[in-house]
Amino acid sequence: MNKSLKYFLAVAKHGNIKRASDELFISQPSLTSAIKKLESEMGAPLFNRLSKGVELTPYGQKFRAFAQEQQEQYFSLKHQFNDMQQRQFGKIKIGTGEVWWERFVRQSVKDYQSLNPANSFHLEFGNNLSLLSHLTRGDIDLFIGHEVLDLSSDCRVTFQPLFQDYEATYVSQQHPLAKSNAEPNEIDQFPLLRVTPNHPRHQSVLSNGLPHDGSLEERVVYDVDSVLASIDMLHMTQAVMPYSHRAEQWLTSLGLKTCHIDRQKVGNIGIYTKLGEHKNSVNELIYLLKQNVESIV
Repeated sequence: MNKSLKYFLAVAKHGNIKRASDELFISQPSLTSAIKKLESEMGAPLFNRLSKGVELTPYGQKFRAFAQEQQEQYFSLKHQFNDMQQRQFGKIKIGTGEVWWERFVRQSVKDYQSLNPANSFHLEFGNNLSLLSHLTRGDIDLFIGHEVLDLSSDCRVTFQPLFQDYEATYVSQQHPLAKSNAEPNEIDQFPLLRVTPNHPRHQSVLSNGLPHDGSLEERVVYDVDSVLASIDMLHMTQAVMPYSHRAEQWLTSLGLKTCHIDRQKVGNIGIYTKLGEHKNSVNELIYLLKQNVESIV
């Protein structure tokens, strides 16, 4: 990071040349000279000199916003460089939904780690659109989730299908629908809980954006970005939660009941990777994922 920006931010933070010089491990005269040189370059006074320190002028306040932005970009770039170096040495960045982590991704990561103990992992949990967005930006190497239809042509990814699932509806064990095979019209009478719903900020990966569901306009809807928090909400309310039927065993162990399975709503679950990218570490993990997925299909 540019030294003059670093010096300026330290003085702005402390409002005192001496305290700033102590933090920077330079002499007061050197810091004073550097600030005067910066003010000369900018053609405006950045600080008012007071008897017990300094304060930012209006010019200095504007310059602080600029300097802070530069500092953030600098540290972000350093983090990206460090991440790139780690990935060259085998670090894998994975995205997954919570249910797939529970069912087979966790075991695959464990198997990979036992074979490559020196390699590190970054795990990202989220919904399909957010993980697709991370993948296309290069923030992750792969993710496991549902196939996304209507992808934008700019979203250059590949999808390797693993298995299919149906949409099930889950409720708490105390729910009025817990003891019956509920019909869709009965389910629609209760509040809807949506787990990790898609957000408009990620719809750029779709050709036509997110569709509008007019049927929800008069229905109570809870949007929750965590499966475990969603389970708590089901226990606290009479909401119903659509989710993969592949999660039935796990969710039953956490006190939920399946009240309906819609076999007309079929999804494809698989592995997304970036088009044209081939890494030995990623290919090895994909091999293990395909092996472990056999336990749930």
